[in-house]
Amino acid sequence: MHDTPMLRAIQRLGEAWLNASADPTRRLLVWRVPANASRLLAAFFETQRHDEGRDTPDYFLRLDTAFETGFAYSREVKQSLLERYLGSQDELRAQGVALGWRGPHDAHPDSAHGVVQVLDSFATHHQRHLRLLAVVIDPERCVPGDGLARWIDAALAAAPGERLRLVLLDTDEDPRWQPLLERHAHAAARIEAPVDLFAIARDTAAQSAGTGPEVLYRQLLADLMLLLERGSPQQVAARAERALGLAHRHGWQDQQAVVQMMVAGAWLKGGDHGQAINAYRQARSAAQTARSQGHAAAPELVMQSWFGEAGCWLAANNPGQATQGYLQAATAAASIPHPMFQLEGQRMAGYCLLQQGKREEARTQLLEAIRIATPLSPQDRHATTLPQALWDLLQLQDPRRCERLQDTARTYLEQTTALHGQAEDAAARLGTQPARPPLDVIQAQLHSALEQTFHRVQHERERLIQGGDEFFRRIVAVGRDFLDPGWNGLPAIQHPLDHDIPVWSEPPAMQPLPDPAPLLDPQHAPTVASAAAPNGVVAA
Repeated sequence: MHDTPMLRAIQRLGEAWLNASADPTRRLLVWRVPANASRLLAAFFETQRHDEGRDTPDYFLRLDTAFETGFAYSREVKQSLLERYLGSQDELRAQGVALGWRGPHDAHPDSAHGVVQVLDSFATHHQRHLRLLAVVIDPERCVPGDGLARWIDAALAAAPGERLRLVLLDTDEDPRWQPLLERHAHAAARIEAPVDLFAIARDTAAQSAGTGPEVLYRQLLADLMLLLERGSPQQVAARAERALGLAHRHGWQDQQAVVQMMVAGAWLKGGDHGQAINAYRQARSAAQTARSQGHAAAPELVMQSWFGEAGCWLAANNPGQATQGYLQAATAAASIPHPMFQLEGQRMAGYCLLQQGKREEARTQLLEAIRIATPLSPQDRHATTLPQALWDLLQLQDPRRCERLQDTARTYLEQTTALHGQAEDAAARLGTQPARPPLDVIQAQLHSALEQTFHRVQHERERLIQGGDEFFRRIVAVGRDFLDPGWNGLPAIQHPLDHDIPVWSEPPAMQPLPDPAPLLDPQHAPTVASAAAPNGVVAA
């Protein structure tokens, strides 16, 4: 393989792994890298799964199973491991790996102890082909609470064998596993490696073949990326002069816009709003010239410059100027056309008007935002900020009622977190080798309690919605027509078992609402004067 900065970084990760995993007493290893290197770490794990590019004698098994409770997680991990093993028989046979591993069976309980037994047996069966089995525990979704940390505690208490390492991932910016490292200082270690994607990008640009202006420009752009992360605004601006001069000499108007927006970002990061606004305007001038020359990306660069300038005005506490910037951004988005950003420009204009106390104008812009979503598919609507635009309108109309709706979401989270904790406690009382039937009972009780809690909060939210005035209820009706038949405000509350409405344990709480069509027709939309007062009384 060619020697590249990316490959060298992956090799450094391999060296860091080998050094940390060599200590047989460290059965739990926490990878800690900069957030921008997380994808590089994922690439490292992937390379270790294939003979070509593999530079460690270990096998990395990445577990992305969602975590709800320790016993359900244990059951699903065992099943997933067996399915993956059976599904890779041909590949293993081609690699000369001896088959015949029995997999999990009834003697392996649904607990961290049982999972460790299964993983140990896998590592032992394949010891001729691997030094260590590194199990990367990285759930795609995890319920709130300390359930996963408790599961790791139990897995370490099960005394993983010498060929097994449990691996967790966090970042310098969010070292969430630090308490676990401290709690298990005798058996855990942190892995750090000097990798940074910005530095890799710069090294890659510097290593590019050739000496033409394009190569030099890529190198300068990589320098700017690195300075944006680590340097001062003055350093970014100074370095940008070379890139701007090069782009100007070769007529790269679109690239001049790109560089000016990087400069603007640096000034904004440094708190100099005036310099940032000036840079965004220069970026827009270059982008407009590029558009006149037919550059495909130029219209989006114009739009981005308006969003950037508007954000600067808002950060500078000048919502009036910000309003105009966001409206210009929406117009630029409409010309592309790009409905997602058009909607966001309108929504932010409404938000800025509300900061100025201009409720009528804010309502007008927010209603226009939801009308933009009318021709979009439901899937595309979910990709926009339409839910937030609807919520902004609800808050504008009846802030106290919206606060009550938010309270229900906080209460629901607290109650469901407590229910999961109670289920974990009940399972823990069964010991490290629990029988399947009592666990099934605990899980059935948990699911029943979660559904009951969900339906209670749905009924409470519906009661609050139905107590709102007609305008309030019409806005909710738009959400149900455009997004989800059960939409009832933010934050959204999903069914705890991801069931569709036809299989809910109770009928939906939703009641009839007024026809939302008048809100979607600008000729017949209600005026603020006909809407309820902003401080309407919330129903008891």
